Amino acid sequence: MVSDQPTGVVESIEDLDPDHVFSAHRDQVILAVRITPVFNALDLGLVTAVIDAANHAGFALVREQTFRDEWLLCVFDAYEEQD
Repeated sequence: MVSDQPTGVVESIEDLDPDHVFSAHRDQVILAVRITPVFNALDLGLVTAVIDAANHAGFALVREQTFRDEWLLCVFDAYEEQD
């Protein structure tokens, strides 16, 4: 179940509902993913899980930037459909 986090904020994999976030009607998705969950230790496992979910849903990571050393702002674009 998805927690009451604001839309676009992912502090744990349970906060992400890939079917809702990466829905077919969207062309772009912006997420803030926590990268320092415990004792300021860098943990890219959550970022990897979010990127995997995005790729599975047809979205590619196109830009990223750190924010306050504890968040990674990620911009995903939908794959272009091939005719």
